[in-house]
Amino acid sequence: MRISHPEAASIEEIVEAIRRLSPAQRRALMRRLSVSGLLQPDVLYADRRRLLIAPALGAAGLAQFRSALQSRRAPSSPNSPSSSPTKMQVQPERLPGKEPVIRGHAVLGAPKRASVELAPHQMQPLPGQAPEQPITVVLRGLTLKSGEAATAEYLLRWPGEAPQTVQARFAGQPTPAQALYDTLEKAVRAILSRLKESGADPATARLEVYCPSDQMIDELIGETPVADARLQTRHDRISALLDRFGEWRLLRVGDG
Repeated sequence: MRISHPEAASIEEIVEAIRRLSPAQRRALMRRLSVSGLLQPDVLYADRRRLLIAPALGAAGLAQFRSALQSRRAPSSPNSPSSSPTKMQVQPERLPGKEPVIRGHAVLGAPKRASVELAPHQMQPLPGQAPEQPITVVLRGLTLKSGEAATAEYLLRWPGEAPQTVQARFAGQPTPAQALYDTLEKAVRAILSRLKESGADPATARLEVYCPSDQMIDELIGETPVADARLQTRHDRISALLDRFGEWRLLRVGDG
């Protein structure tokens, strides 16, 4: 179906045109609308100040919420990690071969669970719910130093906690595009793992990713095909991971 005059098209004509798209074209359309800011999520009033306007929670639900809140605010033990970089060796995320893989990472700066003061209008998430504010990832490009392993970094901003920088170390020499894809996959998997640990459903989470590569953004939202065939499997894995979130956005560094 072709709409000759889009400015005069009715809602029914637009719906019919979308119905004729293939599933891949519909996903590309949804991602394009989300990234461009035209697709705004519905925010129900009942999702705000929930403990005050949702009495169906009852005393048991309120007690469960307060217990979860106290456990998150509990002071760390004397054996908790200091503010110095915490290095952890992990197994390569894919079988070693000719393709470069992430062989380890280091958490730089503040401890992982260091909390910060919440804004007055924010509240701790209810059990089973992700934070109301977006979880933010800022990707940084590949770093190659003579005599050292290739590295890439991402900055994680978890609502209510101090930002932390994670540095990924590669085995082999990845291309800048490979490093960005692998670093994003590592960040997204870490976020999903943390949501699972806290019992939160990823479908309730909002994710924002700031990326320095226009090409990578266009590939992930389906606007352009993957330029390098070696990146196709990475692209497919990350697309499947992102689709587990209730809402996700890719933004160019400096846009927000």
